[in-house]
Amino acid sequence: AILARGSDGVVSFLLSFFLSLLLSLCSPVMMPRVARFRSSLLVRACWAAVLLATWWCHSSVSTSAFLATRTRCDAKTGRTSDERRYLTARRSSVVDSVENNVKTVANTLDAFFEGYPKPPVLPMYRTFLVDLMTQAHLSVVDSRFKYNAIFGLGLKKAFGGLMGTYDKTMGGQPETEKIWKAMVEALGLSMETVDSDAAAMESYASTTSPADILAHMEGSSESVASEAFSTIKSSLYNLNLGVGIFQMMEMSKVDVKKENVEEWAKALKIRPAKITADLETYKLNRKKLQAAEEMIREVEIREKKKLAERLEAKAKALAEKAKASTQTSEGEAKTESADTTK
Repeated sequence: AILARGSDGVVSFLLSFFLSLLLSLCSPVMMPRVARFRSSLLVRACWAAVLLATWWCHSSVSTSAFLATRTRCDAKTGRTSDERRYLTARRSSVVDSVENNVKTVANTLDAFFEGYPKPPVLPMYRTFLVDLMTQAHLSVVDSRFKYNAIFGLGLKKAFGGLMGTYDKTMGGQPETEKIWKAMVEALGLSMETVDSDAAAMESYASTTSPADILAHMEGSSESVASEAFSTIKSSLYNLNLGVGIFQMMEMSKVDVKKENVEEWAKALKIRPAKITADLETYKLNRKKLQAAEEMIREVEIREKKKLAERLEAKAKALAEKAKASTQTSEGEAKTESADTTK
């Protein structure tokens, strides 16, 4: 029976045995004999064994509970697999009982790579693209987020600034539009909606004076951007929204500096500290993109020079070969003429 119960049965048996031995040694009848065999040392050894057995029992139970496994069935493939649950000793947790329906960053990236499986995004663009998707994802999954046209404008302009030279780098292949579509859909948005909203905000900002835009922000008059302005005041502020605001300032010929940004932020009820911090990030990112574009242009110029040098060398080699062939032909012709004369 003890063996059938496994390690827990052995531990229980040892615990009972040493406890019984300790009680018998402490009885009045056994005390004289115990004294002969140095009872104090034996009693201490028994107590140590009891404590050790107790600790072993507790550790084995905790470890078995912590390393327990559960079987999971994949709904798509029908395969089953055992996974470590890493539960506490009580084998229950509040976290395990709550179902998390929030989409993770990994889910969004997986959806993107499913929508754009190949050719793979070039390494020099991949890091920036993943950062852009991560920032947008964290905004979209927030319960306070409400989509608006200015967010769509900021997202599209941020993507365009990042991927503006991608098709040229890929040798003229039209891959940028495919990547944009896969990214927007991975975020759970509609590409058609984002594109149309971005175009509408761009047209509005380009044809409206800064004073009228501020009046529309404050709600004194209506415009195509009034709904977006109203949504901004009651929803979560994020970096892409800030980029959209900066782009509208540039399109309406407003100098994008701290004082003007704070004025627009006040009209939209945005904390000035947040948007001014994003302004610094926006300017820094633009400098990085400009430096990257300059580097790409330099690489293109070097490659064109190398190509021109190779073509020139090839042309020279062909000219020399043609010249040598002509000389050989002339020599052969002279020889034949001399033979005919003889």
